[in-house]
Amino acid sequence: MTRRIFMLAGLLLTTPVLAHHNATAHYRLGESMTIEGVVTEFRAVNPHARIYFDAVNAEGERETWMAEGDSFVNLRRVGWTIDQLKPGDRIQIVGHPSRNGSNLVEWTSIALAQGTELGGGNGQIEERVRYLEQRLAEYRAQRGRESR
Repeated sequence: MTRRIFMLAGLLLTTPVLAHHNATAHYRLGESMTIEGVVTEFRAVNPHARIYFDAVNAEGERETWMAEGDSFVNLRRVGWTIDQLKPGDRIQIVGHPSRNGSNLVEWTSIALAQGTELGGGNGQIEERVRYLEQRLAEYRAQRGRESR
C-alpha cells in the first residue's frame, strides 16, 4: 500500500514537469494566427522541434519565420520522422503568435499543401494529462476495491 502511495505521489509531482517552461512568457496563448509558407529547414531537436520557413507578408515581401512545436521525442511517438518536412514543402501553420512581435509562432497544427494534417504542436500536453488522469482513476478504483 505504501508503495502505491509513493507511485501516485510521483505521478502527481511530475505533472508540472511536463511544462518545463511557461509558454506564456514567449507566446500570446489567448490568440491564434494562421500563416502559410515554404519550409527552408526542419530541425528534429529537443526540447522543441523547429520549422524554419519563408512566408510572404501583406506588402508582398518575403519574411523568414520559425515555428516551435513539441519535442522530437514526442513527435516520433506519434509517427513523425526525421524527414517529415523537407525544404520546398508548402505548409499552413496555425498557432500562437510571439509575445514580442517577432516572426515566431508556437504551432498547434500544421497542414501540408494537399491538406494532410500533421499535428505535433505543443497541445499534446493535454493528451499526457488525460493519460495521467486515467491512470489516477484506475488507481483510485483499485484502491476502492481493496479497502472493502
